Amino acid sequence: MSASPFQPTATFQGHKAAVYALCAGATPETFLTAGGDGIVVQWHVDRPDQGEAIVNVGEAVFSLHLFSEQDLLLIGTGTGRLLVIDLRTKLEVQAIEAHTKGIFRICPLDAKTVACAGGDGALTTWNLSVDRTKPLAQLRRIPLCEEKLRDIVRSAEGERIIVACGDGSLRELDLPDLNERQRFEGHAKGANCAAFHSTKPVLISGGKDGMVKVWRADGGCMLEFAAHKGSVYATSFDPTGSYLATVGRDSLLKLWDANTLEPVQRSAREKSAHTHSINAVLWLGNTLITASDDRTIHAWTIR
Repeated sequence: MSASPFQPTATFQGHKAAVYALCAGATPETFLTAGGDGIVVQWHVDRPDQGEAIVNVGEAVFSLHLFSEQDLLLIGTGTGRLLVIDLRTKLEVQAIEAHTKGIFRICPLDAKTVACAGGDGALTTWNLSVDRTKPLAQLRRIPLCEEKLRDIVRSAEGERIIVACGDGSLRELDLPDLNERQRFEGHAKGANCAAFHSTKPVLISGGKDGMVKVWRADGGCMLEFAAHKGSVYATSFDPTGSYLATVGRDSLLKLWDANTLEPVQRSAREKSAHTHSINAVLWLGNTLITASDDRTIHAWTIR
C-alpha cells in the first residue's frame, strides 16, 4: 500500500534560521517554536501571520519546555545552557551551564521535575522550586554514554523513561530512582527519537539508519522497516493512538496506521511542503505541527 500525498493547511514564517524546537503553549490553540536564530516565537494555530517573539537568547535553541501554571519557559541551547524565562516579564531569571554540549530534549518527569538530554552523553534532572528568582535546582547528573543523548520519552504510567542515545542504544531507566532496567541495541548508526504508544505497551524508535523499530516492553523487537531516506529525526503518536507520525532528513512527513504500521499519507515533494530536513513534530489535537531546516513551520490537519 502506498501513502497518498497531502498538503499543509497553514504555514508559519518568520524565523531566520532552521527551526529545531516545538512545544505546546499555555492554551490548546498555541505553540512555541525556536531554532538557530535564538528567537522563541509564540503562535496561534489559526493565525499563522501573527507570531509573537517572546525572547531572543542570542544563540541556537535546541529544546523547549513550558511550565504553564508557573508561566516559566525552559530553554535548552546549542552550547548546553539551560535558561529559565519568566513569561510574566519576558526576562531571563536563571542561566545554568547544565551541559558541555547542546541540550537536545527537555522532558517532564512529573509536574515539577524535568530531565535534559545532553550532547555530552549525560542525563540531568532538575526540580522546580517556588523561588521565581532561582526556580531550578539540579537533582542528578548521570553519564549514560560517550555519544549524544538525542531524546527522552516518559511512559504513560509514569514508571519509566526511554533515552535515545547516539551509540545506537535505547536505555530504559526506572522512575523515580533512574536506575537502568534494560538496554535495547536499537540502531547501528545512532538512535535519534522514541515514542510510547498512547494506548498500548509498545515503544517506537527511529534512527540515523532511516529505520523505525517497534519494541515490546521486555525489549524484544517486534518489527522494523525503512521509514525515511536518511535519519529519522522525530516520531510521535497522535493523542488517540490512531496514527504514527515520522519525519526526517529527507524533508518528508509520513503518517502510518498506528495498529498495522501501514503507510497512510506523506507530504508532497513540492515547495508548498517542507524542502529541507524536518526536525520536530507536535500534535495539537488532530493538527500536527512540523518544524524544518527550511525555516518554516507547517500545520497539517488530519481528518
